[in-house]
Amino acid sequence: MKILKDNKGMTLIEVLVSIAIFAIVAIPLLGIFSQSAITSANSKIKTKEATIAQTIAENIKVGIVKDKADLAKVVTDFEKEGFIAYVEQQTSTGEVSQYQIKVGKIGSNTPMYTLYIMAPATEITSYVPVEIPSEEDPSGGGSSSNDVIKHVVDLITIVIIATWTALFLVFVVATLGWNEVTKTKIFTIADTIVNMIKQGVTV
Repeated sequence: MKILKDNKGMTLIEVLVSIAIFAIVAIPLLGIFSQSAITSANSKIKTKEATIAQTIAENIKVGIVKDKADLAKVVTDFEKEGFIAYVEQQTSTGEVSQYQIKVGKIGSNTPMYTLYIMAPATEITSYVPVEIPSEEDPSGGGSSSNDVIKHVVDLITIVIIATWTALFLVFVVATLGWNEVTKTKIFTIADTIVNMIKQGVTV
């Protein structure tokens, strides 16, 4: 007695439904991933800003920083990493002063970290960066939140384009059949999509 086996492959409808389900599931997941990546990047920036502010504060408290020249030496390395610091001596009662220390990341869309301290009076009335590093400066180091957002958006765009291109190509093959004309059209479409991705075109 012969046992009949169903060796049929997936039908066109099954393929289309599978791709559609993948797109429906993948796009929200990418959205969650992008938000998580942005939150993580911002958290790292705030932690670094707090560390820099604390470093400046400690140097003022122990007397290492007494004037703008001393402060410039302390913040130079941080500026090379793409961070800027502002220090202002707000009030003074003779030997003790209140300082406001603000630290931010170039290109970040988050508020600057602000720290207030009481420390020995110095010659610093206010300090601002002599030259603010450019966001595109290679010495800036690290990726800003805007960079993260751009990379995530590019990734989502590529996935969306690839998914709907696959759907369209399946539809073309199913409608016209696999022949030389279809091959030419598919290669033309694929070449156009590749060029769009290379040029960073978003949808």
